Amino acid sequence: MEIKVDVGIASISKQGEEVCGDTTRVIETGESTTVILSDGLGSGIKASILSILSTQIAARLLKTNLGLEQVFATIADTLPICRVRDIAYSTLSILKISKDGKAHLIEYDNPSLILIRNNELVPVKKRKRTIAGKDIDEAFFEVEVGDILLLVSDGVINAGVGGLFDLGLGRDRLLENIFKRDLYREEAEELAKKIIGLTEACYLGKPGDDSTSIVVKPRKLRSVTVLTGPPEDRKLDREVVKRFLDFKDSEKIICGGATGNMVAREMDSEIETSLEYIDSSVPPVASIEGIDLVTEGILTLNKSFEMLNHVAEGGKLEDSADGATALSRRLLKADMIRFIMGRAVNPAHEELMQSLQLKPRPEIVGKMVKQLRKMGKNVDIEVY
Repeated sequence: MEIKVDVGIASISKQGEEVCGDTTRVIETGESTTVILSDGLGSGIKASILSILSTQIAARLLKTNLGLEQVFATIADTLPICRVRDIAYSTLSILKISKDGKAHLIEYDNPSLILIRNNELVPVKKRKRTIAGKDIDEAFFEVEVGDILLLVSDGVINAGVGGLFDLGLGRDRLLENIFKRDLYREEAEELAKKIIGLTEACYLGKPGDDSTSIVVKPRKLRSVTVLTGPPEDRKLDREVVKRFLDFKDSEKIICGGATGNMVAREMDSEIETSLEYIDSSVPPVASIEGIDLVTEGILTLNKSFEMLNHVAEGGKLEDSADGATALSRRLLKADMIRFIMGRAVNPAHEELMQSLQLKPRPEIVGKMVKQLRKMGKNVDIEVY
């Protein structure tokens, strides 16, 4: 089974420093996801520069399809050594997970990776190696859907040392907190934030070191199928609806009143339309048994496209249940998206589209496909 991984990252800087000396990087390809964590020696700007150097070199080499061993060897030859402490100026952890679930880990002077499966700690068998004169820990293992993999810098493990805890928070207390608070149920990003929140609390709000938490959660691929517009030839209605319904492992979304009526008719079902305007600029949603989301067509698609652009520019979706936000949220969460678009034209909509300066269905769907592909989604489109 092909898997996808969600990655959540959160950090805090040492008290009094404007930048964090830890640097992270996530590299996605069609075949794998690689997560990099580097902790620069000390804190502040100098530590940040050193950790950035390590992650930048790793990222560039990984994009050339070099193996992790070669990547680490290159970085090890590049990293300067502190003459006073006789240690490298930055640490490094590299975790690569392929879409078939095979994982390769290299750790150099960072806290060990934590693997949680079925709410229990699972030991990861590692071997010690020397690469380019550096002693590292290496592991080859397999991950499963539902696993939680944690990579943290030593600021997390040492949180509260000499204060709340003689020897710091440590792995055991961190895990105890995760299990007692059921944090393993959280999404990757939220869990990463809560681990850093715990870390800051252990430092009593005055972090004694840069601290970073990376949470990796493997999951099944998410698929969405969007049907919008009846086919140009009405004789194809049944075929198009059957095609839409045949995608069993996919969320099903309908955009368009006429499209919804067509599907309800072919399914011998009823369509129920809400009268509640959650957002005055977006028509209400409807419902058909067995369909995950039913929205209006042109207005909703145009509004959703605006939202996708906003997110692509660094913005966030509002916490709303209107049709356009619901559509955008599902598209952004999906890995694979399929549009099934009919070319039938409703003459009654043409004057409305001109007055509101809306893009017609083929144009707005084409723009959405292009934007979603830019955002790393695998998108197909079928036209009838």
